[in-house]
Amino acid sequence: MSEDRYVTSQTLLMRAKNPDDHQAWNDFVDFYKRFIYHILHKMSINFNDFDDLVQVVLLRLWESLKNYEKQDCKFRSWLSQVTRNTVLNYLDKQQRQNKRQEQMGELQDMQLKLNSYGDGELERMIENEWRAYVSTMALENIKKLFSGVAVEAFLMSQKEVPGDKIGEELGIKKESAYVLISRVKSKFVAEMKRLIHEMEI
Repeated sequence: MSEDRYVTSQTLLMRAKNPDDHQAWNDFVDFYKRFIYHILHKMSINFNDFDDLVQVVLLRLWESLKNYEKQDCKFRSWLSQVTRNTVLNYLDKQQRQNKRQEQMGELQDMQLKLNSYGDGELERMIENEWRAYVSTMALENIKKLFSGVAVEAFLMSQKEVPGDKIGEELGIKKESAYVLISRVKSKFVAEMKRLIHEMEI
């Protein structure tokens, strides 16, 4: 992927809607594939054809993207509906093709789980997971800027471990722990804002 892999989401989305812009689609897949993996696991989708299903969801997104209009709904609202409908259709097709009782029961259980989501429930779950996903990406992106001690101090502070305890655990002064936490937090917040600005659609 190119150095400026995270172009603004609006630009990426508009470019990805163009079937001739292969780089935009590659960026789109790189951006969302890991998130879709995670969401399918949260939806209790877990069977031998998992990788195939991820590819089917991505293909369906590509086919449907040209019809997405931002003014109609938020992108992740649209993403959640396309994902859910694609998974249900895929599971239904697998049931028709599979004659093994054990596999049938597994597929039916997954369908029931998906159909149990109420209005907006799946969308809220995806929204929450998206925030967690972006937080993880932000932390991964800034880790290279700091020592392991600084990052560990920040992570401990996020778990509300007192500063003196952090210093004791990491073998540094309490004051030093606070300085490290402040520096990492500042970069983390800035990176979160950057990702949200560039990646949210």
